[in-house]
Amino acid sequence: MKIITTTRQTFWQERTTAAEDSIKSTLAIAGEAEEWEGFGGCFNELSQIALLKLSDQKRKEVYDILFAKDADGLKFDFCRIPIGASDYAELWYSHNEVDGDYEMANFSIKRDQKYLIPYIKEALKRNPDMKFFASPWSPPTWMKYPKAHNFGTLVQTDKNLKAYALYFALFIEAYEKEGIVISQLHVQNEPVSSQKFPSCIWTGKELANFIANYLGPVFKERGIKTKIWLGTLNGPETDNRMLYTRYDNYANLVLHDEKAYPYIEGVSYQWAGKYAVQITKSAFPEKKLMQTENECGDGKNTWEYAMYI
Repeated sequence: MKIITTTRQTFWQERTTAAEDSIKSTLAIAGEAEEWEGFGGCFNELSQIALLKLSDQKRKEVYDILFAKDADGLKFDFCRIPIGASDYAELWYSHNEVDGDYEMANFSIKRDQKYLIPYIKEALKRNPDMKFFASPWSPPTWMKYPKAHNFGTLVQTDKNLKAYALYFALFIEAYEKEGIVISQLHVQNEPVSSQKFPSCIWTGKELANFIANYLGPVFKERGIKTKIWLGTLNGPETDNRMLYTRYDNYANLVLHDEKAYPYIEGVSYQWAGKYAVQITKSAFPEKKLMQTENECGDGKNTWEYAMYI
């Protein structure tokens, strides 16, 4: 079996398992672990807007470095797509801002056709096997209290929850028509934190109810093959990066819900959620895990910070 290593001096070195004893690692790996399924970043409007300011040749070079399978670059192969505006959007939007449109008659991904979809298609040109997962930063504002993209929470009414499940289904189906297959849906970006950018608070009890009684059944009814993930969980209870996370109130609570459990393929964590990874794996070894976002860093892009991440 071949493995690939990177050091400060040499990048992307292929070795065989016979040479494994000579490789020093900061990771303590005891025994066989899960297969690493992919590595990537998040598509967003601001990065595509920046790329569009480059010449055609320079922009092509950047796409190649990021995505090309046969280039000496990052070889991203499992990337994230925001559902509506992320904190790196040009402006805040959702795919349906028509108040009270519970049937989603006005749902549209037209906004994504401006920046995100062309960006994603450039990636697919360079790696047709690329996989995608998607997550929202905020639901449509008319479903929230207060009615704003940033801060707030989803109003937990039956009509809202049915409409929001349909919203996700329509998003996945619309992207498939564009030739972009989304393999995973992560229900909410950072549900623990109410942010100054698009965000939405969810409790574990609310996530369990939504997955079990709305999202899972809608996906099953419409024949959607996209897997549902619990995430992206960020803990802790307050956004002060304390060395704990509310594992019991999120992963433990939701995965012990007998109706929600069968619909959930895995649990995704970012930021302070890292403190719940080990206990989640120990308690539910049959569920997959994903790190969905690194800590942002100090901007110096150093080897030392890469090792920390």
